[in-house]
Amino acid sequence: MNLFNLEIIKNKKKIIGFSTFLILLSLLGILYSTFNTPYKKPIYLGMDFVGGNELRIERVCDQECTNISPDLVLENLRKVSKNKNVLNSVKLQFQNNNKLISIRTPYLSIEDSDNLVGNLEKVIGPLNYDSKDSRLIGPKLGKRLLTNSFTSLLVSLLAISIYITIRFDRKYALYALIALFHDLLIIFGIFSWLGITLSVEVNSLFAVSLLTIAGYSVNDTVVIFDRIRENLKSKEEGYNETIQLSVNESIRRTTFTSINPYPFIKHNFIWILLIILVCFCLIIRDYSWKLFKYFIGSILVA
Repeated sequence: MNLFNLEIIKNKKKIIGFSTFLILLSLLGILYSTFNTPYKKPIYLGMDFVGGNELRIERVCDQECTNISPDLVLENLRKVSKNKNVLNSVKLQFQNNNKLISIRTPYLSIEDSDNLVGNLEKVIGPLNYDSKDSRLIGPKLGKRLLTNSFTSLLVSLLAISIYITIRFDRKYALYALIALFHDLLIIFGIFSWLGITLSVEVNSLFAVSLLTIAGYSVNDTVVIFDRIRENLKSKEEGYNETIQLSVNESIRRTTFTSINPYPFIKHNFIWILLIILVCFCLIIRDYSWKLFKYFIGSILVA
């Protein structure tokens, strides 16, 4: 039974118009992020790419730790700190019922890091130095990760184009790359806007997410191209009708593959991601945004 019967050819102007709107919106976000944000990048790069320090330390509380606003803490830190420029890029979060403090800063020397912790203790009270845990990524390592991520994406695109050229022809390879670029550009644009509006950072897993979405996109494209080729051999309809028939034959498989990528998982993968994002975003916000990339990518490719 055919549950999907989309009028692709009849509504192609609406589809192209909507797709063009998403592309322009994505490009607008990328340009705005590049020229009108403090970080001056097309997307808000996280510590994995730009380098920096991440410090986690617990407060010493008698019973329950009092609720303190991170903005108020940063404001008070500026009053007691000698190096106020460091605080312009500091991100501070309270976790575990306001007991655990997470501090993310640009790359700092050991002296600057110790001064920051000392000033923090003056502002919010005693800290448990035995619980102190820090992570450091140098600027050179961050740039190397960014370069490697970009290179891996380019290599994958090249391999995809070669594969489709061999299996089909150059024209099909060009169409596949256009579709793939369309999907990746919109995802990139979404996270440009998220960086602008919600200060959502991307890290090394963002490149993994893009490669995963590229895999979905190419898989669906190859399946549809294969159906078009087979239907052109066996059907008597025109080229446009054959394309519409091939898409409708493939869309059911595409949809169910996107919402449940592993057949042996009984529960739909995409709904699990959505529940985690909606219900637990305040607790594990960074992890939820990573899953959000896969969620949006799955919807977009479908």
